[in-house]
Amino acid sequence: MAGRAAVLFTLVLLLLAGCGAFGGTDRQTVTPVPVPEDAQDDRLDAAVTGDTVDARELAAAHRRATRNRSYVLGIRLSLEWGTQIVSVVVEDRHNYEYRTEIVDQNYTKRVYTNGDRRYIYDERTQRAWTATRQPIPVSRVLDPDPARLIEAYLATNVSVDRPRDDCDTCTTTLTATDPPAAFEPAENFSARADVRPDGLVQSLTVSYWDPTRDAMVRYEIRYSAIGDTTVSRPAWVSKRWSNATDSDPALSDSTAGTPSVGLPKSAV
Repeated sequence: MAGRAAVLFTLVLLLLAGCGAFGGTDRQTVTPVPVPEDAQDDRLDAAVTGDTVDARELAAAHRRATRNRSYVLGIRLSLEWGTQIVSVVVEDRHNYEYRTEIVDQNYTKRVYTNGDRRYIYDERTQRAWTATRQPIPVSRVLDPDPARLIEAYLATNVSVDRPRDDCDTCTTTLTATDPPAAFEPAENFSARADVRPDGLVQSLTVSYWDPTRDAMVRYEIRYSAIGDTTVSRPAWVSKRWSNATDSDPALSDSTAGTPSVGLPKSAV
């Protein structure tokens, strides 16, 4: 029971940390970005052996596969208090945009990071501010990152559906119907993951009934445009600071601090 509560709590913290809509942020420019030469070296062999899945090894392979890649990440979480929708557009570890929204709660927050400069906008309070400091890598934004959730949700009996032998680009599908021990007594548990040959979990969908919350829990992540994403200054930044550049020492309408935003009590 305590283990499941801890995972759910960290999951909520991940989503409340702030990212962007599951359907995508403001449309981004998508152009080819070089893929690391060693990307294909991190195969699934250590994580998937025969019909056995090592969730910890799979999480590690996922981290390696995303570490030096650009991508678009969508996250959706539904709990009894509502639905959180997140999207993250990543060019590299220090250049990214994210947007987070709590549906029907009038809460949307946007962040754009370009090296040392961060632009932040809270739509509910209509406040915007910037910060110039040490770069914050995207892994800090995603703490706990999706790999931790992959490890938690797939730590159970998993069925393996491998692609045909002559397909080097097809995904391996992992499914589970028994809840991990940390989530018992979850009912109607269902998990599905599609894993690329390099270990990147391209999608993960989990749903189950939580009798302790008397509610359905649904969680979904999806990666797209892997290795083919660049991040340009979004429209909301250009509109707010039309004449500013990322190298400016300060912006005239910057506001120090973070605005207070009320969130559902059950979500924290």
